[in-house]
Amino acid sequence: MSITTLISKVFFISAAGVNNVFGSPIKPPGPVFDNPATGLGKLVVTTISTFVLFALIAGLIYLLWGAVQWVTSGGEQEKLEKARLQMTHAVLGIILVVAVIGIFTVVTGDILGVIRRDNDGNWRFELPTASSCVIDGQTCVQSSSICCNNNGSVPPTTCIEPTPGNGYKCQKIP
Repeated sequence: MSITTLISKVFFISAAGVNNVFGSPIKPPGPVFDNPATGLGKLVVTTISTFVLFALIAGLIYLLWGAVQWVTSGGEQEKLEKARLQMTHAVLGIILVVAVIGIFTVVTGDILGVIRRDNDGNWRFELPTASSCVIDGQTCVQSSSICCNNNGSVPPTTCIEPTPGNGYKCQKIP
């Protein structure tokens, strides 16, 4: 391939437009996050939920492993004691994970107001903002956002949840 052919092909691609040659870009599947805090919230909630799931599954496997050791111990006192101790540790670990989730929910939800549950029971992460003015139609935090009027029009705007489970938005009061 000669240099002139290569230059003419490159020129053709740039002159014709990349979208005409290769097609327009395809948006990836999944939710679209207008607010970066929403994306961060999904990441935090997914990470915590995944950790809890793996911790509970690990505790259950450890418990079942101890039960199998108990059954296969053949009545030997040392193996029975080891299996009993393993099963005790597994149950304590499961109880500890449940207690940590309960304390975490109280601290982050009721005290800090960072993670809340929606109507479907799913966790929703909200970064609180102190006295921020949120424009009509944008995401807000019910406890700490101040919805501002763009042009001072009446009726005023307030932070409400228009459809349950989809988060709060500043909207004009009817």
